[in-house]
Amino acid sequence: MQGVDNDKILYRKAVAIRRDFERRLIEPGLLEKIYTVYNPALTNPESFLATATQLFPALNCGLASVYLQTVLGKGEIIHGTYKSEGHTFLAIKNLIIDITADQFGGPKVYVGTLRWPWQKPGPMNRTITGGR
Repeated sequence: MQGVDNDKILYRKAVAIRRDFERRLIEPGLLEKIYTVYNPALTNPESFLATATQLFPALNCGLASVYLQTVLGKGEIIHGTYKSEGHTFLAIKNLIIDITADQFGGPKVYVGTLRWPWQKPGPMNRTITGGR
């Protein structure tokens, strides 16, 4: 039962973080700091963040995943796919947390097991049928 409770807590936190992104309530300096550590090749973080906040959720999967990881204090950033699109999401143990899949027609917030249409990269990557 504790696992289900933890999943619900993670879901509520993910919904709140998503809402903060939508309302542009996250401090830009923090986003810049954590995202430039995640992506040191980024040459103009201020411009990137200004554009990203305007386009949310589109093109925000990496930024959102890094922020989720920072707020939750755990997890692994996964560079995988959603359907056939390159996509980034957070993995914590056997769960993934994704607050930007709706840019590809998916849910606004997903906390659950890795299943199609999400996929991790690698040789063991295979399509799982029968998703909801």
